Amino acid sequence: MIISRILARKRIAAGIRPSFKEAWLPVAGDVLIIGVLLAALWQPALTFIYVMQFSLFVTILILMVLIYAPLQIVIIVSTIWAVRSRWEEKESK
Repeated sequence: MIISRILARKRIAAGIRPSFKEAWLPVAGDVLIIGVLLAALWQPALTFIYVMQFSLFVTILILMVLIYAPLQIVIIVSTIWAVRSRWEEKESK
């Protein structure tokens, strides 16, 4: 989200239309970074859930909020910036 946003804003401001790889590699980098961070958060989250002995519904809700939602937010926002950086206005006739 951060890498793709920074690069896309610079490219949009400069008027440069990146290639497919140039636009989507920062998205892959963002996903890799958030994946590593969430992998580091996984075991402490499970330990907390086991210690607190939450019900199944609460466990699913906690994991959705801690793992799934941040991953989806990063993927969606990074994708939006990649698409915006490659966007090309059609000429009106």
